[in-house]
Amino acid sequence: MTALAGLRVLDLTEEVSGPYCTKLLAGLGADVLKVEPPGGERGRRAGPFPGDIPNAEQSGRFLHLNTGKRSITLNVACASGRRLLDRLLADVDVLVLDGPPRRLSERGLDPASIHRTHPGVIITAISPFGRSGPYRDFAGGELVLYALGGYLILTGEREQPPIKAYGRQMEYQAGLQAAVGTLVAPRAAHAKNAPADVAPVVDVAGYEAAIFVLGGPAQVYAVQGEDLQRNGTRLIGLGDHHPYPSTLRPCLGGYVHAHSNNRHWDLISILMDEPRLTAPHLLEAPTRHADEIDALMDPWLADKDKFEVVQRAQELRVPFTEVMTPSEVLAERHYEERGFWAMLEHPVAGSLRQPGPPVRMSATPWETRRAPLLGEHNAEVFRGQLGLASVDLARLRAAGVL
Repeated sequence: MTALAGLRVLDLTEEVSGPYCTKLLAGLGADVLKVEPPGGERGRRAGPFPGDIPNAEQSGRFLHLNTGKRSITLNVACASGRRLLDRLLADVDVLVLDGPPRRLSERGLDPASIHRTHPGVIITAISPFGRSGPYRDFAGGELVLYALGGYLILTGEREQPPIKAYGRQMEYQAGLQAAVGTLVAPRAAHAKNAPADVAPVVDVAGYEAAIFVLGGPAQVYAVQGEDLQRNGTRLIGLGDHHPYPSTLRPCLGGYVHAHSNNRHWDLISILMDEPRLTAPHLLEAPTRHADEIDALMDPWLADKDKFEVVQRAQELRVPFTEVMTPSEVLAERHYEERGFWAMLEHPVAGSLRQPGPPVRMSATPWETRRAPLLGEHNAEVFRGQLGLASVDLARLRAAGVL
């Protein structure tokens, strides 16, 4: 038995945030039915692709974000497609949407309208700026969310233009929060004084998700009244007396994250056999003397492999870590021994090693199953579930509905 066994989810999402939300629900055991346009959702065209050759069934991002789901094709913008969508909505518990409110309305997928005709369905709507407010119809995206969330001021060298961190981290955060909101929604629907037979709409704004990310400048300013600034490869400082090092430093054949806090400073001096690291002026204001500390550490690091450095540091319980390449991450014994990776067989993409469970629960295990082919479950859903005849399916395909 899985945690969300019996929960039926209709997934009309694309890109990153929405598919990540429903991927998490599927891993917890929900039956997630992905509704794609006849040509496939945009994520199938995003890549990366083996050999840089586009293939809708071999997009690395799609294969990762859509594990455990079923797929049907349906043009929900046409009348015939919308009627079929309504029949599907009548038999699900949750609908997940993504995109700006205006775009959803243009596609006939405005959450308020759907809620009126299907009041018992929980609707999770993910957009850059939420369904209300002055920014609701503004264009968003990862770079916009990263900047407005405050993180663009933190990444890069202090005297240089900012640099965005790799990937789609803010959009993943929005998807994670959408999944959490979706899990909470059934309890809210049955809470005392909740309207009978009316499920909630979970409104998720990527902008708010970006602000919420741990350690963000908005949080630090709200709590401590300090403005954080870019600091290169060093930890964002909170003044001259903040513990140091917390920085990326070169070593033999790579880099290591040299890190300390108030409990580890004397141990770093022992680790590197460098008594000058405990000089009174360094202990009094470590961050102010970061250049001097780096200069004392670098000779010791220069002739040692990063794995050797980390092993020696951890023997003293000093929290150094390696900066790994992708191939080194794949070969890391820690992940292997914890069963982090899942080996999946895909009929087109072949054998895939993908991240497995992000969480483990003893009584309700996580499920990691391959992503679906485009329209793989059309017959199962339209013929088996909705009872359409083969001739009807052929007619709908010819008309571009499926």
